[in-house]
Amino acid sequence: MAVRTPVRAKTKKRTKAKAQTATKSRRRTSRKLSADVAKLRDWLLQERERLSVELQEIERRSARLDESDRATELSAYEDHPADLASETFEREKDLAIGESVQGMLNKVNTALEKTELGTYGTCDACGRPIKKARLKALPFATLCLNCQDRLER
Repeated sequence: MAVRTPVRAKTKKRTKAKAQTATKSRRRTSRKLSADVAKLRDWLLQERERLSVELQEIERRSARLDESDRATELSAYEDHPADLASETFEREKDLAIGESVQGMLNKVNTALEKTELGTYGTCDACGRPIKKARLKALPFATLCLNCQDRLER
């Protein structure tokens, strides 16, 4: 038994040293990940601002069209049907773009909330980490590639 005791002590020391090394490695990875998350968060903030401005512009344009409709409502018989169709098309296009921009804005806001909660970069379906390359390509992704693939099938 005396022979085994020193061996165990060495093994415990090695195990402890490996654990400390692993902890240091996790800290470095955590710092790198948090730096990546900080960069992505900055991009998300810029994107939120851009989308908000774009949405406001669409709403202003839509309000101007509504006002011009009210002003010309009484004299619509003088307008050519093609002009009326063009106005209708533009209004519907603005509405569709506005819905798309609002959807993107909602995704960006959700991603920003996740950064605050500390759950950013985690798949909503399986709970596994979302790969860094996917987050760089789509910073507001909520699903990993496997779960996204399953969802689309």
